[in-house]
Amino acid sequence: MTRQAKKDLERLYLDRVRDLLTDFPPGAIDEREQPDFLVKTADRVIGIEITELHRANDSQPVPMQGREAIRDQIVQRAKALYDGKGVPPIDCCVHLKDLSYRRTDIEPLAAKIASLAARNIPPEGTLARREQYDWVNREYFPEEVDYIRVARFEGLTESFFGTAGSTWAEPLTPDNVRAVIDTKDGNIDAYMRQCDEAWLVIVTDSRTMSTWFNSAEQVKVAAFTTRFARVFILRNLGREIIELTTARP
Repeated sequence: MTRQAKKDLERLYLDRVRDLLTDFPPGAIDEREQPDFLVKTADRVIGIEITELHRANDSQPVPMQGREAIRDQIVQRAKALYDGKGVPPIDCCVHLKDLSYRRTDIEPLAAKIASLAARNIPPEGTLARREQYDWVNREYFPEEVDYIRVARFEGLTESFFGTAGSTWAEPLTPDNVRAVIDTKDGNIDAYMRQCDEAWLVIVTDSRTMSTWFNSAEQVKVAAFTTRFARVFILRNLGREIIELTTARP
């Protein structure tokens, strides 16, 4: 993700907080670093730091967040290779196995996916084709791909490639949240050089599966020690803002 894309996403989260929080302070919003935003009201400046919460490492050598990122790189590289073949624009969805791919895997696997997409271009008048790995097609179908779906929608002028996946979801626990707060508390002195008080927004249920949780009930009744004036959980899927109970150290 580019720096500008990251800042655009942070601004999207900030706007959601502003829409959901009834006492969000009125004032001009400046984009910054450490903290991410400053809200300048009539009598004070509030710094707002925004961070995504990703699930802890599982048994794989690469964390889930990293595995998602490299799968996206593989598929986007496949799109670039497909576009270079001079073939019709398609909408392609690729379901890659959840493995710890290495950077050296990107190019060869992307080339196989691009060829697979070209092989599955639907005939004129046919909306979509879907193929999955089996013993019959294993000579050309990469084992790392569960299935591929290729569609030719009417009016499509450029190709779109995306990844599909599945995941388990676990409850959001106080330990998950406490780890984020403790990390960000380490930067509070830098934040306070730019503002009168600092808020922390912890984002879950965002664009990547590693941020998905199925319940936040445990954190609603927990208390957290922090130097932040206010701490919030932004749950994107339910459009919910949760203010945590906090105390000064």
